[in-house]
Amino acid sequence: MIGKGQKKLGKSKHIGTTRRGPSPVDEHVSKLGAELFGLCYFAVKNQNVKKFPFPKYIRSLNTEATAIEQLIDNLGAQKNEKWYPFREAVAAVKLFSSVYYNLLHIHDALPRYRLLEIDGDFPFETTETLRLLRRAVISSAESMYRQAEKCGVVSEEPMLSLEPCLDDMPHLSLFADRKVRHVHKTGETVVYLSTVFLNLSEDTDVFNVLKRREEAEFRSSVPDAVNEENIRIVESRFHNLQSHYDTYIFETDIESQNRNLPVLRGHISIIYHLLQVATELSHFYERHMSTLRRKMKGDVNFPLTSDTLLSILFAYLLAYARRYLEAAGHLCRSMIKSYSEQREISVPIPNYRGFHVRPSTLIAKIVNHYGSSVKMVLNGKEYNAGVTLELFRANEEINATKRRYIGEVLRNLSGLRMAPPRSFDELKERLQILFLKLMNENEIILYDNKLSFHDLDPIESESVADLACRYIKHYMSTCKIDIKSKLTATFRGDSRALIDLKVLAENGYGEDKFGNNIVLPPELSYLRR
Repeated sequence: MIGKGQKKLGKSKHIGTTRRGPSPVDEHVSKLGAELFGLCYFAVKNQNVKKFPFPKYIRSLNTEATAIEQLIDNLGAQKNEKWYPFREAVAAVKLFSSVYYNLLHIHDALPRYRLLEIDGDFPFETTETLRLLRRAVISSAESMYRQAEKCGVVSEEPMLSLEPCLDDMPHLSLFADRKVRHVHKTGETVVYLSTVFLNLSEDTDVFNVLKRREEAEFRSSVPDAVNEENIRIVESRFHNLQSHYDTYIFETDIESQNRNLPVLRGHISIIYHLLQVATELSHFYERHMSTLRRKMKGDVNFPLTSDTLLSILFAYLLAYARRYLEAAGHLCRSMIKSYSEQREISVPIPNYRGFHVRPSTLIAKIVNHYGSSVKMVLNGKEYNAGVTLELFRANEEINATKRRYIGEVLRNLSGLRMAPPRSFDELKERLQILFLKLMNENEIILYDNKLSFHDLDPIESESVADLACRYIKHYMSTCKIDIKSKLTATFRGDSRALIDLKVLAENGYGEDKFGNNIVLPPELSYLRR
């Protein structure tokens, strides 16, 4: 290490000194920062040493940088022209030592994670990214040391013990001899964990952060689409899920009963740690690189170029988080399918316009919330209840059934068997009376009370009943009327989803008979997200 008689990293004028000697601030920072300055000097001098920096060194570097950052912030360095570049350099050392350490954890933990196969060579790219970050750690250490020299806080002979820099990671392991805990309701536990994971994969915040982006979009995506705040939100959700697993499933007999659980845990952890690093790099880019407001860019040397940092962020961290999320999603669906209880229910179809946008969207949300497969059967035809567009298709069958029904009603009305009308005015009057009669008998619902009956021209020899059927079809297509129906739909699949679908149906599929939005009960509150 650095000792008496060794040359310093470089010679520069001590800006922090005067003819009267260093100020009290200089002396204070020099004294408390001696360990950090020595660590930074050591990084530059030993950058060609194989396997450097060691984990213990990185931890020491991060600890000391954190302490000095807090010290100079309390002194007001962020608002001081002399000390601001030094403060920026310390922040870089702190962040990149943390990023490097966290990525090193991912690299070392890979053999323990039972990860599914995905596109790309994740171990290789992790090693290459570590190489870039190693260079960033050393570059930030060198920059910080030079800034310390400019501030006049580096002593002539910085001292550092070799002990904090030695490798302290021997390859040892302990024998697993603890008794595992017993978990009741194995299936319920597996289904719950898998469902929460799938809900995260369908979450809007998660999708927006992990969305696939081309290289040309990287720079324009920050900070509007991707930023420290929304990455941190997504990171915390996967952290919470990992914590739930470790609290309720780790060291239990359920892990040996279902070998897919440790696989899922590995994916939760790898996604969390990738997002953890992504949050830190996004913070550095936004706070220190892209929005550096002071005119200090000439005095602040960034450890990575903005293009390199954004490439690590999008093409490595977020890209692999997305791939592992997608891979584990398929695993969760198979786990849910093997444990979920299957049943069926029959419920009335939506009163207002059948399975239009609102009810179809809510049904699909419920099905996807539980990550299970649910089918809807209507008049012998089957539809995927988890896909909104599939449910839209059911309206063709619903409307055809309604028209057939109203046709039978019209043919049975004795008033339509009277002599043909003698004029168009008489025809219009009869149609008005007919529609009023159908409404009073609860056969149709009027959404527009101003039906002109001028839209269609009568066809020669056409009966009033036939013309009425054409008007009903026309006004249904323009959403001015609807036909009441006693049609029911049968849903088959995961009992958990069916329970919520039944509640939804009992609450009008989220709307009243005129299609207005209504408040859903508390048990369906997740649909408001």
